[in-house]
Amino acid sequence: MAKKSAGPNKSAAIREYYEANPGAKPKEVKEALSAQGIETSTAFISTIKSNMKKGTGTKKRGRPAGASRRGRPAGRKAKATATRGTKRAASAAPSSVDGISMDGLIKAKKIVDELGSVEEARVALNALEKLLR
Repeated sequence: MAKKSAGPNKSAAIREYYEANPGAKPKEVKEALSAQGIETSTAFISTIKSNMKKGTGTKKRGRPAGASRRGRPAGRKAKATATRGTKRAASAAPSSVDGISMDGLIKAKKIVDELGSVEEARVALNALEKLLR
């Protein structure tokens, strides 16, 4: 661990000077402190002045409480995607929905129209599935 220096607290001296002379420039502060025997650089004085403007530092560092690192926030549902399992640009028009091509959907619609309803098409597809096993 580093030892504390036995000399005066430079930061406190700079803060005190700025409280007494708020419009002072870093060069003026350096000259006034060197007259008191405190040697500092203008860059250090500017840093202390900047930190004084920031406030007391009550704001916590890091990610805000409740923010997750990945994924969606808890309690939110996933967005429905037009193409699952494929990497497509968001601006491109989907050529398939749930892995079925648009041509396949058009053919399925024709079958539904011929059979009369979606329920009738499901019954026919279930029967076909049993036959193919």
